[in-house]
Amino acid sequence: MNLVRSLTAIKNNKAMAYVISRYIAYGIQFINSLFIAVALGPIYLATWGFINLVWQYIAQINFGIPYSLSVSLSIEKTNPKKMNDLMLTSLGLYLILALFVIVVFVSLHLFGLDIGHKYDFNSYSLLVIAIALLTHFNTIFTHYFRIINRLWEIIFFQSLIPISMLLALFLSKGEALLTTVLWIILMGQLMSLFLYATHSSISLYFPSFGFVKPLLRKGVFLFLYNVCFYFILLSMRTIISNDYDVLEFGLFTFSFTLANSIMLLFDSFSFLIYPKTINRLNKTTTPQALHIFKLIQTYYITSIHGVMYGCLFAFPILIRFFPAYQTVFQSFGFIALSIIFYSNCFPYSSFLTAQGKERLLSVLASLILAINIGLAFFFSRILHVPYQYVILATLISYMIYNFLLCHYSYRLLKTKASVGAILKNNFPPKLFIPYAIALLLVALEVSNWYFLLAFGFFAFFNWKEIKKIGQMGIRILHDPTIINI
Repeated sequence: MNLVRSLTAIKNNKAMAYVISRYIAYGIQFINSLFIAVALGPIYLATWGFINLVWQYIAQINFGIPYSLSVSLSIEKTNPKKMNDLMLTSLGLYLILALFVIVVFVSLHLFGLDIGHKYDFNSYSLLVIAIALLTHFNTIFTHYFRIINRLWEIIFFQSLIPISMLLALFLSKGEALLTTVLWIILMGQLMSLFLYATHSSISLYFPSFGFVKPLLRKGVFLFLYNVCFYFILLSMRTIISNDYDVLEFGLFTFSFTLANSIMLLFDSFSFLIYPKTINRLNKTTTPQALHIFKLIQTYYITSIHGVMYGCLFAFPILIRFFPAYQTVFQSFGFIALSIIFYSNCFPYSSFLTAQGKERLLSVLASLILAINIGLAFFFSRILHVPYQYVILATLISYMIYNFLLCHYSYRLLKTKASVGAILKNNFPPKLFIPYAIALLLVALEVSNWYFLLAFGFFAFFNWKEIKKIGQMGIRILHDPTIINI
């Protein structure tokens, strides 16, 4: 293959360039997570973990606006006037939301309600809140630029901050590094917002109020669904931060950051295919929908299984270079295996969203969030288990959630929805057997060499799928237009 021709094809294909840029950015983020852990130390890493926790809570207070906007823009992408109205309406709603968040934090300060006292959060609160609010507006623009296939701006937004943080690691350590990183993130958010605003084709005028109600009506259930779904992880982090000491939360933050960085590699693909997946599943027959489920399982979910088993094998080798975090392997393993169930939800949640079942999704997510919190409290405050075993609450919750999503998807398709049929199609033996082996090995805390057994079973049972994934990778290299939006 002609290298120059291939590089030119990749350069001219925005989707391919986006995926590659995300791999590079996530690689830098992975390096950042390692060096930040060393430079901050367990105590300040716990503060950094709490700051990220606050960001994620504020990020979920969006009333479903970005989710309903993404669906609405996908539908109206051939009507520039309606797209402009939808964007202006969404930005106006976010201005109201920003004022609400500011009022809440000011009120907490006036009434002397000091959140995160043991993490010295007040020293960083103004920077943290400013970054969170700017992130809201940049998220709106990211959805807009994704729909209109303007990915270079998104590449800039999603790559600027990790690269800048890497440079900051050479400037300071400890508390000074924490402050420097926050200022760098703030500047990155401001620069990205300026780029988005100046490169968009949005015309400024007072939009019709007619778009407010549809956006909020659809958004409120998507908001409840997404906020509950993400709070499954956030609630676990919150319980660990409250019920265990600062050092243990710092160790947990290290393992959570690494596992999450690995999963973010696959988010670049789901980010690109989500609008098209919604579109294809919106008006589809049962055989077509089942075929799409199978494709996602073959190319997306199977890949995640393989990568996670490989990481479980390699992790103890890597951790030897970071002696302060030698004890986090089991925590990392449970989080990694929980992520596999998280990935299994993608085809079914996309299908139910495409079919307008936001209310059902919100009910299911609320139920699973309650189960997760209940199990986490049971493990933490009744059984008093070590912090890493609290993660099992999330693993079990994701498992139940995945099963329910699959069940209602099959019912909606009017196909067999028995327990046996769901297990066979959603988590077939060729995926379940290596998963069960890996879970047992993590629980027993055996040597990392034993994880070659899980990977071996995975490769043996899924050899055809691995070959298909490899063939697809080669096709993309020869013809990058395959993954065009």
